[in-house]
Amino acid sequence: MFRKAIFTIMVYIVMIPSLLMGSISCAADDADLADVPLSNLMEGWPQMSQISEASGIVMDADNGAVLYSLNRDTIRYPASITKILTALLVIENCPLDGIVTMTDAGIQMVIGGSANAKTVLGEEFTVEQCLYMMLLKSANDIANQLAEYCGGSLSHFAEMMNEKAASLGCENTHFTNPSGMPDSDHYTTAEDMARIMRACLENETFLRISGAEGVTIPPTNKTAESREYTNHNQLIIKGGEYYYEPCISGKTGYTDSAWRTYIGAAEKDGRKLIVCLMRGPDKSDFVDAANLFEYGFNEFDKLEVPGGSVTLPKGFTLDDTTMETQTLSDGSVLISYYYDKLPVGSAVMTAAEYDEQYRTSTLSAAPQESVQEGTVTDAAKVETEKPKTQKNSGGIFILIAVLFAIAALLTGLLLIERIRSMRKK
Repeated sequence: MFRKAIFTIMVYIVMIPSLLMGSISCAADDADLADVPLSNLMEGWPQMSQISEASGIVMDADNGAVLYSLNRDTIRYPASITKILTALLVIENCPLDGIVTMTDAGIQMVIGGSANAKTVLGEEFTVEQCLYMMLLKSANDIANQLAEYCGGSLSHFAEMMNEKAASLGCENTHFTNPSGMPDSDHYTTAEDMARIMRACLENETFLRISGAEGVTIPPTNKTAESREYTNHNQLIIKGGEYYYEPCISGKTGYTDSAWRTYIGAAEKDGRKLIVCLMRGPDKSDFVDAANLFEYGFNEFDKLEVPGGSVTLPKGFTLDDTTMETQTLSDGSVLISYYYDKLPVGSAVMTAAEYDEQYRTSTLSAAPQESVQEGTVTDAAKVETEKPKTQKNSGGIFILIAVLFAIAALLTGLLLIERIRSMRKK
């Protein structure tokens, strides 16, 4: 019995180090890299200080270049930044002077715990007034009513949202409602939201409304008093604590499941940048957004290339990038440029222009799979991730040494017990 007990203890002692190393390796992987921006891990790339949010991206609005990446492909709940897509669809499909009448679809959101304009059944607004209330006040009742007005029903409008998102290249997005109210099947990523914002920025009506400091909605057929609203995007508010002059557009969001979310755009020296932040704890998103905008404006330059542009850290050249091509349905050639794992720009050329420009180029012209965060391609200049450093490795080795010492002691005891048994015989 004594020998059996000692043997069992020794088996566990031998197993413990490997179990510890496995669990510690996984924990170290998560702790070391989960909150480290991918862009900070690339050789020569400008470093950006830590932000408070779990996901973040800085994208060049002109060419889609990703300048900063923190879990940009991680699926998260968007909350009310959903409303930028709702606004874009309404603007593209409805006249601004159209009359929207409040029905049960919108009134159901006039409840506590839901941002709303306190509308009443049968109340009438123009489409433009509704857009102001939805984007500045973040009114969920208005978002629902616009969706019904534009799509005929909330469910059909959700289909329109998903079709539009897919057409913009969103691969990890699915919407179920126009407002961003909590739903396990309503999700997106920071990168997909930045793609949607790129499309929004091409619309002058969207820019005008989303960039307004405030709005006054006059009395309606059901309400005798005016409604006054100030933009929730505090980077827009002149003289405010978080005012950031280059900011031209943005939308905030919050739910208990999503935490704080933010999508915004800024323009400086002829360049437009987009920042998206998701799952933030507090109003630090305004500070982080301004800092990320400055990072993008100060550390990078846009380089013109035939048919498009590339955005790279100052001092970098086109020779620092790799190139992938794709023939589009109209016969033109889409050229995508990458630095390591980040897309840094694009260009579109006719087939003849491409042949003329690159027929003697040493850059690869063969289509390749898109480079995504966390993957490695065979393209030149793309390096694998550096080995992850194990934390507290010294303490682990000491623990292993102690365990083996105990094993040796128990082995000695087992031998002594065996010798004693032999003498008794």
